[in-house]
Formats: sequence, C-alpha cells, structure tokens
Amino acid sequence: MLETEPTLIEEYVRTGKARLVYRHLVQLGAGSQTLAEASECAGAQGRFWEMREMLYARQSDLFGVTGYAGVAPLAQELELDEPKFQQCMDQHDFAKQVLADADAAQREGIVSRPVMDIAGNRIIGAQPVERFREALDAAR
Repeated sequence: MLETEPTLIEEYVRTGKARLVYRHLVQLGAGSQTLAEASECAGAQGRFWEMREMLYARQSDLFGVTGYAGVAPLAQELELDEPKFQQCMDQHDFAKQVLADADAAQREGIVSRPVMDIAGNRIIGAQPVERFREALDAAR
C-alpha cells in the first residue's frame, strides 16, 4: 500500500475524481491512541499526512510509544510548533475524535488496515494499483 496509495492520490484525489477519508483504528492499545492523536495534532498544523507517513514508515520503532515524549522527535523533524504540538498531545485535544473514528470503523466491520470502500465495493489488504483503478473508474 505504501507504493499504491501515492499513485491513487496523484491520479484520483488531486484531480478531484475521488477523496480519501482516513479513519483511525485504535487496535493496539495506548500506543495506537498516542500515534493517532499525534497525527491529528500534526494535522492541526497542516501536517497530518506527513506525520501519518512517518508513523507508518517507522511503525516497528514506535510500537508501544505513549505520550508526547515518544513522538516529540517526529514533531521536531516535521518542524512543527513544538509547544502547540505538546499542548495538543498533553491535553488529548483529539482523543474523542480518534475514538469516534475507531468506533465507526468497528461498526462498519473494519478490523485491520488497509481497507478501502469505493462506492460500496470493499477492498481489503494491500492490492495492486490496478485493482483500485478498476473500482474507482467503475464508480464514476
């Protein structure tokens, strides 16, 4: 999915043919919650997707990380306003939103990543880009 998603964003999202909606899955406990909140706190500074990309690229290193201290180096790397980021993390500004995403995903039967719903067609797991193109083109 790491190779497929950028292609789909370029071909469909940036051209206005589709939109990408991201939902957090808090399936690995407190660490998942921390990382989800970190992406949203970065998003409050316009850097959601960049933080999300970093989190996925480094997920094995970040497993079990909780709290601001665990994600502070990422905020520094993204050149975020660190005091704002820390306040957002410490106050759990996005905790309810993250949990609401997880609840919505659970209600829809989504228990793992990646899952894409395209006009009622659910694609589960990393698939070749052509599989997504077929579903997206058929939905237009």
